[in-house]
Amino acid sequence: MNAASGSILATSSLTMRFGGVVAVDNVDFSLAPGELRCLIGPNGAGKSTFFKCLTGQLRPSSGSILFDGEEIGGRHTHEIVARGIGIKTQVPNLFEGLSAYENVSLAASRRNRADRAAEIAGEMLELMQIPEIAGEAVGTLAHGQRQLVELAMVLAGRPRLVLLDEPAAGMAGEERARLAGVVRSLAGDNTLIVVEHDMDFIKDIASTVTVFHRGRIFIEGHVEEIMAHSEVQEIYLGKETNAAA
Repeated sequence: MNAASGSILATSSLTMRFGGVVAVDNVDFSLAPGELRCLIGPNGAGKSTFFKCLTGQLRPSSGSILFDGEEIGGRHTHEIVARGIGIKTQVPNLFEGLSAYENVSLAASRRNRADRAAEIAGEMLELMQIPEIAGEAVGTLAHGQRQLVELAMVLAGRPRLVLLDEPAAGMAGEERARLAGVVRSLAGDNTLIVVEHDMDFIKDIASTVTVFHRGRIFIEGHVEEIMAHSEVQEIYLGKETNAAA
């Protein structure tokens, strides 16, 4: 897919090499404003490396990453965040001794006055459906609650694009269902990319899915079409991998 005009995020010929290994191979990707896109693929498909290029954790070997028409490829993570991209990585990054409310309020205060930051913190905890844990220290919370607190922190910055790396990791049952509901509710008003291994979670939230395989985009389409695709099933069930993460 070529970088399309009107896209909020687009990559062109994006490539990431590690020595002789090509982890991301000439990827063209385009995301429309308000879209929720899920990136899937077996271990070694290149989706995590692609995500790290988008978030500034890796500097691409070549190619372009445009966010709202501005080149962000090779920028540091803090510069990318400052431009309006919210990033949630796999491991929650929280202030353990502070309450859930204090964590979210601190995140909101980076761009708002104290009174407004306090309002936003309350709004975000309501959005995450966890207002009851507002006063609890995050170091005492269950894994799923911690994930939701960090997502609230990301959204408190009012990003125009939200990037989520395996948000359902370590969750099960009620926690995962709650997160799926939250993510679905964000789509439309927000633009999101979700990288995920949990296929049941993908089925709960996805509309359009991009499948990575051997560093390239293998196929894109509606989630039901993708899940029924014989070659996609073979890629997963055959557990085909390469050295790319």
